[in-house]
Amino acid sequence: MVEMVVEGVGTTLEGTGYVVTLREKGGHARFPIAVGFAEARAIKTALRRDPWPQPHDLILALLKNFDAVLTQVEIRTLAGGVCQAYLCIYWKGRWLEVGCRPSDGIALALRSGCPIMAAEDVLAKAGWVLSCIGSARPAPPADDESLALFREFINSLNLDEPDRPARP
Repeated sequence: MVEMVVEGVGTTLEGTGYVVTLREKGGHARFPIAVGFAEARAIKTALRRDPWPQPHDLILALLKNFDAVLTQVEIRTLAGGVCQAYLCIYWKGRWLEVGCRPSDGIALALRSGCPIMAAEDVLAKAGWVLSCIGSARPAPPADDESLALFREFINSLNLDEPDRPARP
């Protein structure tokens, strides 16, 4: 298992869906996970440490009241483009595992402070490594058409309300 941290939450290039990007802690591997609007919002509120209670806070309160501890979230499998995650819980001297969506596991991990782990084979299937880090080669100059497309993309971003996709 490889420890991951949340690098960011954003919209897909088409602006129709949301993606959470995990990054290897202390490394360069990245792992994107497609999520829905509600899941993206839950993760973003956890990243912002929003004090307003969310459903994930209720789950953590229940665990605490039962003297259970969420020790880590594990993203273990990837089949058919769908990841399966597990909550690893320590309760009264026993280890429990509860299957969950990766997005729910990530939201809980951010709120509880426990690590997010990903299986190495999942990273091998769905992750990527930024191999250009440290490269001394300069980028080739961009042509006017590429610059125009990039400017159009930048201007379409909704920076005032990042939870909401920009209007076309």
